[in-house]
Amino acid sequence: MKNAKLNRRLFLRGAAGFTLALPVLPSLLEDEAEAAPTGVRRFVAFGTPHGGVWPQNMYPTDPQGPETMTYGGHQIRRSDLPMVANNGRNIISPVLSAASDVLTEQIRSKLNLVRGLDVTFYLAHHRGGHLGNYAENDGNGMDGQALTQHRPTIDQIMAWSDNFYPNLSTILERSLVIGRPGMSANWSNPGSQSGVVQNITPESNSLVLFNRIFVPDDDPMETRPPIVDRVIDDYHRLRQGNRRLSAEYRRRLDDHLDRLDELQRKLNVAVSCGDIPVPTVSSNEVQNQANPAFHLNASAQAQYWSLLNDVIVAAFICDTSRIASVLAGTYHSDYDGDWHQEIAHQSELPTWPFPNTPLPDNGGPSPQAYTVQHHQRFFEDVFLDLVGKLDAVPDGDGTLLDRTLVQWTQECGSRTHDPIELPIVTAGSGDEYFRTGQYVDYRNLNSPAHNANGDNAVDSHTGLVYNQWLGTVCTAMGLDKNEYESGQYGGYGELILSSEGWYAGQGKYPSAVLDVMGEELPYLKS
Repeated sequence: MKNAKLNRRLFLRGAAGFTLALPVLPSLLEDEAEAAPTGVRRFVAFGTPHGGVWPQNMYPTDPQGPETMTYGGHQIRRSDLPMVANNGRNIISPVLSAASDVLTEQIRSKLNLVRGLDVTFYLAHHRGGHLGNYAENDGNGMDGQALTQHRPTIDQIMAWSDNFYPNLSTILERSLVIGRPGMSANWSNPGSQSGVVQNITPESNSLVLFNRIFVPDDDPMETRPPIVDRVIDDYHRLRQGNRRLSAEYRRRLDDHLDRLDELQRKLNVAVSCGDIPVPTVSSNEVQNQANPAFHLNASAQAQYWSLLNDVIVAAFICDTSRIASVLAGTYHSDYDGDWHQEIAHQSELPTWPFPNTPLPDNGGPSPQAYTVQHHQRFFEDVFLDLVGKLDAVPDGDGTLLDRTLVQWTQECGSRTHDPIELPIVTAGSGDEYFRTGQYVDYRNLNSPAHNANGDNAVDSHTGLVYNQWLGTVCTAMGLDKNEYESGQYGGYGELILSSEGWYAGQGKYPSAVLDVMGEELPYLKS
């Protein structure tokens, strides 16, 4: 395949040639202008849309004799993460189950399952909320109207932190952003944390990603004259000498020059990844070969995401990147219909509302059967695929997984588009920061949110605030609080306590819960 021969340095040279041209500045064209070394930690975030998994399908049966403590004004719980074997499969819950050679006892011991973390306001149809940019949503009701400020996602705060990356000598990509439409955002000028916060364009072609993080053995490592030198005279002439240049386009010009500096840094990275095999097939090829039925082809979807996971593992082995965010928008299900309206929006219904549409083979009297099928396949074919590959690579006295935190979050909790009891599945200890093999439950069982009734199979409770999880992750990855924390209560992400009056979490986050938001979540630290 021709694309397989694309050399990383040729790719960067092409990018340099494109980027070298100064950006078009419309104000100039108008008649009138406005005045891996030891201790290296790595982070992977998987996000999936919707959710709506009933608690009994997402979580194990409540274990006997859990540890308890009073925290945030209510009792919280933790226990060892249970797992049972059944007919060649290991089962934590109906969703968290897999073949016994995939979900092994060793892998189970490196997982955590966290329950009882909420967003304090109604947040639906969002992508950025997984990593703290709650304003990245479709403007559905007050969730869009109440938010006025986009903010960088925590993966990007890490990517530009000197604490996370104290040395960039081997780093070609500060972060890998994968899966359309993406869930990562950052400042237009991240080095100075200035400009506007904007979404980062993701890449889902595994071969293009590979060429961004791979350095062949025969690649010359000569230091190149700075790219910026070629345009610096034009920059100064425009930036300082042209009175018609508006303030906004002065900012854009500064952002552009900083991007050239970052590109120059990548060109002079000196590292060899010659032992990593070059892929011979790309994720795009797999998808194209399976179309138009890719969305129904479980094996093709598994191969597609496996190829992207391979790039993440290669980057971590080579130490050319240490961060990846992955928005996995494909539905791993046999349902060939309108998933959003017919499955996600009906997931809490106890009966099947479409009598002329057959149920999947795994049975069940409601759209929940398809919901479980999708999430279980994602867990086994995507999440555990990466986890197993990381755990197979030795790293010091452990494995790459032991130096990594891999998290999987869903758009909502057990009721679609409702961020109460957001499930969090993690793997790895983040270089011994996290205690693993746990089921941790932060719910306040005296604070009911949804009550199961004839039209609703979901029973849920409010708990602690998801912002606290995001802050805990930042701390675990070595960031100082002054790098990510803002607002009165701490953690990360916007805190809004007013929402639609019908929202199940309205008025259910007392000061005792808010006052601990800046702390690391209990039970998790090793």
